[in-house]
This record gives sequence, structure tokens and C-alpha cells, in this order.
Amino acid sequence: MTGPTLKKTHALLEKLTEYVINEVPRRDEVPTRSELEKLAAYVMAEVPRREEVSTRSELEKLAAYVMTEVPTKREVESRFRRIEHELEQKADKKDLEIVKENVQTILNGMDSMVKNLDVIRTEQKAFISGLRRLEKRVETLEKKMG
Repeated sequence: MTGPTLKKTHALLEKLTEYVINEVPRRDEVPTRSELEKLAAYVMAEVPRREEVSTRSELEKLAAYVMTEVPTKREVESRFRRIEHELEQKADKKDLEIVKENVQTILNGMDSMVKNLDVIRTEQKAFISGLRRLEKRVETLEKKMG
């Protein structure tokens, strides 16, 4: 078996790119957790179990119900888009700017706290080095005296 080569690596990267482009769904195509939970709740509550559906006429009734009552994916997506659009319209831009200002104030406060901590650390280091010098002087004087 031969080791990895530039051609093999390139071929693998091309396959990966093709897979990602063609097979991996886009973010807007993947249902959200809440959408999946709603669908699961609907299925658990409304769709009968296999043992509950026994005759052909019941299956036909179920099929007719699904065809007429259950919304299609396109209908669900349009409802979600409409809801998102309404929420965007109702969002107050002033509130958004107030939130941005508050976040900026918090960030500025955090920056000043970091600067203050740096100053305190520098002062601590200077104080500790001064104490060490004094201790050395005291030790030297004790040796001379004793």
C-alpha cells in the first residue's frame, strides 16, 4: 500500500467538496428544534398507530385527511417566514440600539477593569520586590551585628 500523495489528497478534497455542495443541507433547509418538537407532538397526538388503522377504508380516510388537512412543507415554511417577518416588523429599533449601547458600556467597563487589574499587578510586583530588598538588607545587617 502506498502512502498519501498529492493527487490522492486532491481527489479526496474534490469528493468532499462535491459531497458538501450536493448532499449537506443548507442551514435554512434544516428544521429547527422547535419545528421538530411541534412535528413530533403532532405525530404523537394526531396520527394513529399502525394497530389502530386496520381496514382499507380507514387508510383511505387517513390518506384523505393527510392530503387535505396536514400542511405541506412549503405551507409550513411560508407560515414561518410570515411569522418571522411580523416579528421583525414589531421589533422596536430603539430597543435594539439601547441594547447595543448597554453592551458597549459593559464592554468598556470590562476593559477598564482589566486595565485596573494590570495596574494593581504592577504595583504588587513593585511592592514585593521592595520587600525582598528590605529583607536582604535586614539579613545583611543581622549578619554584621551578630
